Amino acid sequence: MIWGKITACAVLVPVQAGAWLFLLGANGIAVRGAVAIILHASVGGLFLILLGALVALHYRERTSAQFIFSTALVVVFLFVMAVPYNPLNLMVRLAVDTVGPIHWLILLVVAGVTALLGWFVTVYARRVGEAGAA
Repeated sequence: MIWGKITACAVLVPVQAGAWLFLLGANGIAVRGAVAIILHASVGGLFLILLGALVALHYRERTSAQFIFSTALVVVFLFVMAVPYNPLNLMVRLAVDTVGPIHWLILLVVAGVTALLGWFVTVYARRVGEAGAA
């Protein structure tokens, strides 16, 4: 059940990113690297969705889960923004065509970390489900 909710959220990320890119283009703002931007947004979005799912699995009470997730998000953003080639910076640099092929390597690293987080969410959801059934 958890992966159905994760999938529903994850499907919206590239749709919304694509809509924003379309609207920017419709308003005469040139954007380069649209496909790469959508890929980076999708992988980064999935990472945040998985982080939210993990928090929701651990903190069953909604208010606690929202507070912990919001706090964790601020911490994650602070750490990510401290890295020179962070995904947010890369998307801006892709849009103005000032980043080289290193963004593919960074996308691969972020995708790998996201896959590990996905595996951990699956394992933890199974453990929480077994504890609830007992």
